[in-house]
Amino acid sequence: MHRHLSRDTQLERLIFPKPGFPDDWYWCNLDRVIAYMDAHHISHVGAMNVMSTRSMLDSRMRRAREAGRSERDIAEARVFLREDMRQRVREMNDWSLAAQAREPRIRTFIALDPTLFEDASVDELERCIALGATGVKIHPASSQHLPDHPALLPVYERCQEAGVAVLACSTPRPNPDGVAYAEPLGWRPVLRAFPRLRLALAHFCDDAWDERLEMAREFPNLWFDISGGLVDAQNPATWRASMLATQAVRVFRKVGVERLMWGSDTVYDPMPSVRQILGLPFTEDEQEQLLSRNAMTFFGLR
Repeated sequence: MHRHLSRDTQLERLIFPKPGFPDDWYWCNLDRVIAYMDAHHISHVGAMNVMSTRSMLDSRMRRAREAGRSERDIAEARVFLREDMRQRVREMNDWSLAAQAREPRIRTFIALDPTLFEDASVDELERCIALGATGVKIHPASSQHLPDHPALLPVYERCQEAGVAVLACSTPRPNPDGVAYAEPLGWRPVLRAFPRLRLALAHFCDDAWDERLEMAREFPNLWFDISGGLVDAQNPATWRASMLATQAVRVFRKVGVERLMWGSDTVYDPMPSVRQILGLPFTEDEQEQLLSRNAMTFFGLR
């Protein structure tokens, strides 16, 4: 349900480094992903496009100041670099959508940053819908905006109208400015304004799972992924996983098992979380929902 796909092994090593891993162990790229899926009986992968354009811009501006550039030069450079970043995002969306066109088992969720595209956000959405986009990936923490950013409102409206899914990061870690842009409760205004939006909040089992449970009660159309997994004897707690595996059956049933989808994110091996689900006292039907059927519905494939 939730994976970040790179163009090739070298780029995956650069963006998602795993110290000590040989090249053969990097599989979440266009060169290797289908072979990995075949080997592990994975029918489809949700390719979530993300680019940390805010941190890239800030880094370049910081280096310009350190080099003694004037504030006027920096302001002019920022205008140029913002358009350069917009074009980079467009190109990433293009290659990922081209990969989906060649291999329908890859389901592309395009990157969309309202702080970068601003009023042109809906234009980029329309362009990508025409190219076959499965969904949109929103990352408030990385882009430093709240879920109801004004430039996203027409995006949500169009997604609701077209039946295009949205996956959003909802991990409530504060940014350096002290704002937790992605906290789950921050999605209330969006869900109230767009009750038919097919929205999933990522990382259900991190330390804000109680907030997501509250949101699930309030919004019956809200979905979740469980990327990051659960905590057990073989899988220690991480910033993406705080819920004990022994609590999962009880809590997932409170949400509604039909609203939760297996996912892994990029920094995690996906197989341990599969084994966790299969090792818990879910019914066989619930296991099938978590590992396959729910995501197929969310992707619009059934």
